[in-house]
This record gives sequence, structure tokens and C-alpha cells, in this order.
Amino acid sequence: MSIPKEPEQVMKMRGGSVLGKKTILKSDHFPGCQNKRLSPQIEGAPNYRQADSLHVHGVAIPTIDGIRNVLKHIGAQKQANRAHVLWISLREEPLVYINGRPFVLREVERPFSNLEYTGINRERVEQMEARLKQDILLEAARYGNKILVTDELPDGQMVDQWEPVSCNSVKTPLEVYQELQVEGYLVDYERVPITDEKSPKEQDFDILVHKVSQADVNTDIIFNCQMGRGRTTTGMVIATLVYLNRIGASGIPRTNSIGRISQSMANIADHLPNSEEAIRRGEYGVIRSLIRVLEGGLEGKRQVDKVIDRCASMQNLREAIATYRNSILRQPDEMKREASLSFFVEYLERYYFLICFAVYIHSERGTLEFSAAGHSSFAEWMRARPELYSILRRFTF
Repeated sequence: MSIPKEPEQVMKMRGGSVLGKKTILKSDHFPGCQNKRLSPQIEGAPNYRQADSLHVHGVAIPTIDGIRNVLKHIGAQKQANRAHVLWISLREEPLVYINGRPFVLREVERPFSNLEYTGINRERVEQMEARLKQDILLEAARYGNKILVTDELPDGQMVDQWEPVSCNSVKTPLEVYQELQVEGYLVDYERVPITDEKSPKEQDFDILVHKVSQADVNTDIIFNCQMGRGRTTTGMVIATLVYLNRIGASGIPRTNSIGRISQSMANIADHLPNSEEAIRRGEYGVIRSLIRVLEGGLEGKRQVDKVIDRCASMQNLREAIATYRNSILRQPDEMKREASLSFFVEYLERYYFLICFAVYIHSERGTLEFSAAGHSSFAEWMRARPELYSILRRFTF
């Protein structure tokens, strides 16, 4: 079949189960998003960084060569025998690699918006990716073994172009990491789908705890999302909290009452000033209420703040919350103010859950191995404290 002259025709004629009508394959690798302050800068792996010399790393979506370069940098080759890596992708969006580059499924009308599947699990998103690969190969067979993709230029312009493909040049992320293992890289791959700009769900925390704590304490853990910023930084904070707890360096005193709900509603935290300095420290009304009601909450916040600062080379969660708060107060444009309010709420909720999580892993797990039986999951622990949800529902800033 000859190639249609107009890309719109191709998109209208698409009939795959995943690559359907009015969808596009958009390039998903952005060298231009590289934070120039980060060092080292690794080819094909923008925004790579390590959390303050811990075994915790973050990166934007890499090319296949970029993944290899990160693994070589860490020393995760059999012949190097220096490090074993657990690579955790936090992408919720189905994507494939074509000729070594990542492409993500998008709607043609909304090319810059992620397709959200909040609540999807690893198995289902990987099934979508396997079907997306089949759709690409079937469509390419109709157009002389070429697939229409959409590249985003550095200035944000969208350009449609034909990419040659073969059976071996289209790979799901799972296949990429399986092939890297065959090549001799010491890497295990996990996928924990999280919606962009949202807090991980309680079950996501539990999956991450399980995966991280099953690994040897010296395993290097790498997180990636799209730009390597929000979800990746949150993953790094969670993994660091788990790591510090495993080595007994949580900084939370050991008492049997940690994690209990206080009956007293009076506390010094109530009187913290609502100044710019207090906001910078993350002392919002909802956080003050949490600290007041949850035994160990103050120490949990201190630990989370230290870890946020250790993982802050791409994003500092407290600073991001303060920025959105200031935007709400000062932004004259109503639509922009609404957007800032939405981000403020999501980011503050993320901060709130991280403090709860820090108290949880300390009170529930101690320095025991996290796989030990007889411990509540984070989801169960939170459900047993319904007042923590009621505080969150009525918070003010």
C-alpha cells in the first residue's frame, strides 16, 4: 500500500486496539530537559543524579543506549561485578521503544497531555504495551515497513515523520530490560504505574516498600518517570526512607507509642507562625494538624524534610508547594490560579502521605526486614487511622 500524503489520513485510518483512531506515537525522549547543574551528564539519560551518595538514583526517560550508559556508570556489568541495579519505572503511560528511542501513546488533539489510567497495575499497562507493539508492526506492514511518528522539536513544534521499523526494532520496556540482562547487565526491572503530578496511592507505597526491601541493602535503586522530576523524586524519597529505616538511621526515637493517635488536640505545633519562613519549612495547617494528632509525627516530618533535601537536585517538594501557594495568592489570571491550586493540593497531599509513611515504617516495621510476616501494610495502617483522612479532607493553607 502506498504511503498517504497527509499524516491526518493515517491517523484517521488507524485501527489498532491501542494505536487506534486519532492517536499518535509521540517521541518521549527530551535531551533539552537536562538540568545543567547536574553532574555527571550521561548521554541518552537526561537528569541522571544520585541522592547524596546513597544507593538511590533518578533519571528522565532514557534511550536504550542511555540505559546502558547509566548501568555502565554505576558498574552494573557482570565483568565489573561492582553493583546490582533495581530499575523502577514509575510511568503509567504505555510506551514503546522504536530504533532505541522511546515513544508514548497520545491523543492527536492533546499531544502534550498524558493519557491517565489512575489505578492501573503493572500487568495491565504491560499488556497494553505488548498490544501497542503489535499494532505498530501491523500498521507498518501496510506502509512499506514504516510507521508514522510525531517528533517534538526543541522549540515545542510538532513534526510528523516516517520511521522505518522491523520486528527487532520495536520493543516494549520489559523486553528492553530482559535483553539488557542477556547482554550481561546486572539489572532487575520493575514497573509501578503512578499518575503524573499525583501522590502515590497507599498501595503504591506498599509495592515500593516490598520491591525495595526485597533487594539487598547495597543494591542500587534507579527511578525514572518522564522528565525525571516529580514522580522520580518522590520514588527516591520513599526508597531513601526505607533504606534509612533498614540500617537503623531513621532519626525517630524508639518508643512503643509511635504511630498512635493522640486524644489531646493541643500541641506546640498549633502555635507555629504562618510566616514565609514557616511556609518554607512546610508548616501548613494540615501538616500542623497531622503532627498534633500522630505520635511521632514531628520526628517523621523532620526525617522526611531531611530526605527531601537529600533528593532535591531536581525538585524540592517543600519549595514546590510554597511556589504554588504563592502563585495562588498572587496570580491574577483565574485559570492559572485554578491550575496552581490543583498542583498545590496534590503536592501538599504527597508531603502529608510521606510524613505518615515515615511514621508507619518506623512504628510498624522497626529495623526488621520488610518482608517479615505479621506487619500491617501502609494501606491497612492508614485505614486504621481514619482521622488522618479527615484532616486531609478539610485542610486549609
